[in-house]
Amino acid sequence: MPVTPHSRLRVASLLVRPLVRAVDWTPLALVALLTAALAGLVRFGQVLPGGDALLLMRVSGTLLGGAAAFGLVDAMSADLGAAAVPRWVRQALRCLLPGAAAVAIWLAAFAYVLTRLPEGALFPVGDLLVEMGVCLGIALAAAASAVRLAPGRQAAMAAVVVQMALVLATILLPDQVRLWPPTCGFGHWDQAHGFWLAMLPVPYLWLVVAGRDLRR
Repeated sequence: MPVTPHSRLRVASLLVRPLVRAVDWTPLALVALLTAALAGLVRFGQVLPGGDALLLMRVSGTLLGGAAAFGLVDAMSADLGAAAVPRWVRQALRCLLPGAAAVAIWLAAFAYVLTRLPEGALFPVGDLLVEMGVCLGIALAAAASAVRLAPGRQAAMAAVVVQMALVLATILLPDQVRLWPPTCGFGHWDQAHGFWLAMLPVPYLWLVVAGRDLRR
């Protein structure tokens, strides 16, 4: 019986439940707890300055992206032969499940941080979400590349190292090239976020290439 796109889609939908159980959620849960603690305890009982809120959302976005990379760890991937669902579909689901959870956690933290900001403070969700999306995409793409060589947790750890190294490299750029402006909406903010928006597709294209089938 030939495998049609419709049948593959149906089988892929049936994979969601077992993959939810198979994905390693522990790193994401730990980072979610850390994000909640930081959002609630930094300057506890006081108004949260915009600079502190900005740093908090950037740190949590980077860490949540790294934690989502553990969703691609699959010790059995190298042993799987022919399957009704191609490898790239399984990998896409392994990216989508923890990736969507990471974004949801980040948005919940953002909504809470908004309640602690001074009245009238500028805190653009779109620009900050683009930053988070780039960090998440880099971690997932690096993990998708690493699991082709080593299927264990060391692959996810390698992806986190790559992500952190790239983030650090952008932080250490000279002042004339500020990609992480410290104040929302001022200075090099628009130029920096024009760059982040242009870069947003790059890690996801990398992810598509890295997730292709191992066997032809």
